[in-house]
Amino acid sequence: MNEETYRLNSRLSTEEGEYLVQTLNDNNRWCVTSSLFSDGILLESRDETIDRNASPEEMLQLVKETHEDRTKELEYLITVYGEVLNSQNPEQMQYLGEALFFKKMNHEAMRLFRSAVELRAEFHQAWKNLGLVYFEMQSWKEACEAFLRAVELRPNFADYRNRLGEAYLALDSCKRAVIEFDEAVKINVYYGEAYLNLALAYILNAIRREDFKLFSSYSDSTTEMLQKAEVLMPDMANQEYLEAKKYFEKGELEHAFQKLLNVREKRKRASRNRFSNSYMKFMLGSNQVNERFLSRRIKSIKEEIAINPHYADLHHDLAVAYTLMGSYIHQKAVEEYDKALSINPEFEKARRNLKLSQNELKGFQILIKAIM
Repeated sequence: MNEETYRLNSRLSTEEGEYLVQTLNDNNRWCVTSSLFSDGILLESRDETIDRNASPEEMLQLVKETHEDRTKELEYLITVYGEVLNSQNPEQMQYLGEALFFKKMNHEAMRLFRSAVELRAEFHQAWKNLGLVYFEMQSWKEACEAFLRAVELRPNFADYRNRLGEAYLALDSCKRAVIEFDEAVKINVYYGEAYLNLALAYILNAIRREDFKLFSSYSDSTTEMLQKAEVLMPDMANQEYLEAKKYFEKGELEHAFQKLLNVREKRKRASRNRFSNSYMKFMLGSNQVNERFLSRRIKSIKEEIAINPHYADLHHDLAVAYTLMGSYIHQKAVEEYDKALSINPEFEKARRNLKLSQNELKGFQILIKAIM
């Protein structure tokens, strides 16, 4: 086993802060790890498996390739960020803001969403996403104000109601949180996360004693909400969730609340993959989407699915990645037919196959535009 560690660092910055991309080989876990830091805080980390038979030269090459890919991705997003910020185009701001939120570049995402709603006050998606960024940054009051505006613009959106309820809950306003969660499940009776949030709200109210009416029936109400959440989200019943139920049954409400909150936040981190589509849209506009990029993305999603096989979003993202890979490979086939004809213009078989492939590629392009 090669014991040498190869480490590469690159620093990039925006007006909002400095970022460090660091890539190194972890010989104990047989992987190359590429991490993104901001002000010393780890934002995200990706692993690339190392072949156990890899030579030191091959390992170093993998570190270099991985580091180059990650640095170019960040460089591209930072460049586009500056352009979009000056574009006066709220749709582009919203669009890129989602991509940056997926990358945990929260300050940049927040600035874009704020700019979007300043340009278009009724832009409800941007208000909702502004609330998400504030919530991620634990700016509860600001998150509440943003979600409230989104609800005012779209009162029948269950997700907006649920998010507003979470902001109220973070502010210890249990009664108002329950009102919003109740509205969410009235709009969508299959909204499992809202039932889990109702259980959290009942437990927190029992701890804080904010509202007597909610407290008087909190035990039965909490049990009912958890049962509904379990039915709709069976994958939720992990070890931590089972521990939360035991704490609840023993009356240890603060422990039960914290455990259930952990269950909810872990689900949120997993479901954040839905923003990957926004991220991929921007990467498609760069020259970074190549076979290596897509192969790594497919591998990464498959690893996530192995851990969370019941997440429909992950299977959807894997399907999108396979479609993109198919289109990329088909484009390469067209290029190779072109090369064959440039060498031998009389190569009729290549000419025929080129025309067929070009027609097929147009279909791929239409498909990808519709999907993305």
